[in-house]
Amino acid sequence: MLERNYRLRHKIFVDMQGWEAIRRPDERDVDAFDTADATHLLLLDDGELVGGSRFTPLDRPNLLQTVFSDLVQGEFPASPSLGADWTRFYVRSDRREGRRRAPESAALFCAMMEYALFEGYSFITFVSTIYMLEHGVSVGWHITPLGAPAMIDGKPTIAAWIEVSEQALDNVRRTTRQPAPMLALSGVTRRSPQTPAIIRH
Repeated sequence: MLERNYRLRHKIFVDMQGWEAIRRPDERDVDAFDTADATHLLLLDDGELVGGSRFTPLDRPNLLQTVFSDLVQGEFPASPSLGADWTRFYVRSDRREGRRRAPESAALFCAMMEYALFEGYSFITFVSTIYMLEHGVSVGWHITPLGAPAMIDGKPTIAAWIEVSEQALDNVRRTTRQPAPMLALSGVTRRSPQTPAIIRH
């Protein structure tokens, strides 16, 4: 499934969105941050991969501080050990075209916050276009920019952090109409019976 994830990422980010800098002959989007430190949340529908995203602890090498450090002018709200960098968010094109707030995107947004709470993070960083930041605010998240936007590949792009809290999870569940926990357990011990499970690779 992880290999399917790499190939689907290449199709979406390179072939469709034009990220030529990461094109590879083997048609797999694998970079320096797809390591044992990374956790991949993969969205499945009857065993079929339809979306995913990646998390890297901020106290380990990560995309934000390595590749996009120029976007960071502000301070993190807490120690890097309490945060993670959220990258490579995607939903397969045939599951999102023509639909605003597709259920697949909603499921991944909920899963992201569940995972962050499970891990005990207090904040999550990300780099995105202004649109994604606005979308995060619209689902009830408290988002703080880490610096001014910059034009990257012709799009206004910004680095920011999201506050992780039970209220943030309640907000995104309510606004996306995804009341049940989204994460499935695979090789991870639950910390309590009420804790959502996660898929780790």
